[in-house]
Amino acid sequence: MSIKTMITVFSILTITASMAFAQSSGNFSYGTSPQNETACVMDNNGVISGGETCEESCTIDALGNSTCTTPGGTCNGHAVAGIKTSAGAGNIFVIRPSAVIGLLTDVTVSSNQKGSSGAVSSSALAGVDFKVTVKGPNGDVKVIPSDYITYDSRYIQISTNLFQALASQCLLIGGGCFITFNESTVSAHSFDFLSGGPLSPLSSGQYTVTTTWKSALGGSGISQSLTCVGPLNMTVQQNKVFSFNAINNNP
Repeated sequence: MSIKTMITVFSILTITASMAFAQSSGNFSYGTSPQNETACVMDNNGVISGGETCEESCTIDALGNSTCTTPGGTCNGHAVAGIKTSAGAGNIFVIRPSAVIGLLTDVTVSSNQKGSSGAVSSSALAGVDFKVTVKGPNGDVKVIPSDYITYDSRYIQISTNLFQALASQCLLIGGGCFITFNESTVSAHSFDFLSGGPLSPLSSGQYTVTTTWKSALGGSGISQSLTCVGPLNMTVQQNKVFSFNAINNNP
């Protein structure tokens, strides 16, 4: 083999290896929220602070009727990342939003509540849901799963007929008799969303990946519901699905 032929073969092998490396290396991008990077924390008394909080409270009036406030604070948010991909069969985005989430649910029942001659109850609901959307050169791209995913949610309720039995004694106590149940939680969660692949091919171009979250609050009687989100990190990794990896089947 001549020196010229050897150089040509070496050049072809080098280009081929470089192409294979470029296809397998993948692209990476990320987004964060909130920008001030505060984190949800809980103290020894169960009080949650930091992050982005959303709160609702329910109280009773002089007649014992319950009314609840409209959820206030930061009750939804998002993180955005841009990523570029080249044309190629099997390209797929693996999107992972990870967040610290705090939930507070505080409920109280009182002899002053309407219906205290029988059983009374109070309830509280707090939760946070996440969703991912992807937009590309040709518009929206399919994401699996496509709807909101619950990262954390909790519902508590407390009921009692104690006041019926102690009606005469409770009248002698300022503010009436009461029972209180308080529960707080802080957790960290992540979930993998997929976009692209054989079911929804990605064309060459720039893509915008957005993670959206929203709080779900509810309550009745005398209660407080609060959610806390932050910090939130979203990572986007471009990978490749090879043809010999059949989805949901053994290789």
